[in-house]
Amino acid sequence: MQYYRITADLQSPLVVQQNRQSNYSVNLPYLPGSSLRGALAAQYIRMGGSPEDMQFQQIFIDDAVHFPNLLPTDRSKKISKAFPLTSVSCKREPGFIAEERHGVVDLLASKLKAQLQFEIVGDNICNCCGQEMKSIDGFWNGDEAAPARFRPSMIYQRHTGIDRASGTVAQSIFFIRQAIADFYKDPKTKKYERQRLSGGVYLSGQQLSILNPLLEMPVFAGADRTSGMGELKLTVDKAEEFAPAFDIETWDKEFRKKYAEVGNVDLPDGEYFCIKLESDAIMVDEFLRPATHLRLDFEDVELEMQITKTKAIRGWQSSWGLPKPDDEGVTMGSVFLYRYTGNDLQDLIQHLSVKLISGIGLRREEGFGKISICNSAHTIKEVM
Repeated sequence: MQYYRITADLQSPLVVQQNRQSNYSVNLPYLPGSSLRGALAAQYIRMGGSPEDMQFQQIFIDDAVHFPNLLPTDRSKKISKAFPLTSVSCKREPGFIAEERHGVVDLLASKLKAQLQFEIVGDNICNCCGQEMKSIDGFWNGDEAAPARFRPSMIYQRHTGIDRASGTVAQSIFFIRQAIADFYKDPKTKKYERQRLSGGVYLSGQQLSILNPLLEMPVFAGADRTSGMGELKLTVDKAEEFAPAFDIETWDKEFRKKYAEVGNVDLPDGEYFCIKLESDAIMVDEFLRPATHLRLDFEDVELEMQITKTKAIRGWQSSWGLPKPDDEGVTMGSVFLYRYTGNDLQDLIQHLSVKLISGIGLRREEGFGKISICNSAHTIKEVM
């Protein structure tokens, strides 16, 4: 298995609604892995294939590819990441200092101190303007040396209902639909560029050979495809230099140093490490009930703290013509902090390496449950 980057250049606006029905439909700011998977499956069938084909089964059923969410990005080869829920920025000028904003800071160490010392996390004040700092959402390039925030340009489409009898505008039927625009204005060059989305995925050589023919023609994803929406130009290229990796010992040392700056009580013995959700996750307990705690099935690993949010995960099954069952999920950006007190760190690393590739929870083939381990954003001492 090798690590690849899937890139989508929008050829028309993309509509992926958060809710199934509404007078005002809010659009997701990215392309979910489930929508990407469905679009490629439809492309395979449109090109003369069948769900009974062995190749279809290898990609979508038996040895299913874990299709990623495609997040907004720029023209570089970096793969975007979601901000951790522990990241905050100035509510007046949110963003990185490199982008002439007031900076982004991570509060994982401060939150752990508050928990261990039974304190309330103090007010977070911006060093530039003295205003309150709040959670920052969206995506960034993951590069601490040259950080950049990514937010897609959104457009609004207004529609009226048509009376079937008269063929004129129907009374009291008016709705607005939001979509990701196919172009955005580059903040550096001030020129309009085609909107690009990207995500990372592990593929075998056989899986890549099956996918490549599907990408030679435009792929359509999301809603309103019959109106010309959702046309994508997809490409796949190697991205081994951006493959997920982690170093628990180094992260533990750096995290302890950062904690020492905010806390006056020493941390307990053991190796600290964290897991961040890079996509929404659908987790269940041993009785298949929805769960919000990510329990690692490994001896001597304790969950010290978690910063999470939950959401209802909804979807539409085109082949059925029916909505998918609703699931309760934990949102991307959620953070879980662990402490390992055992003596076999290498065995733990091997255990986590498997999860890093395979993901966690249910519906992983649709992009759910992707994780990163020991994210360096939590150990940066200064405001980015």
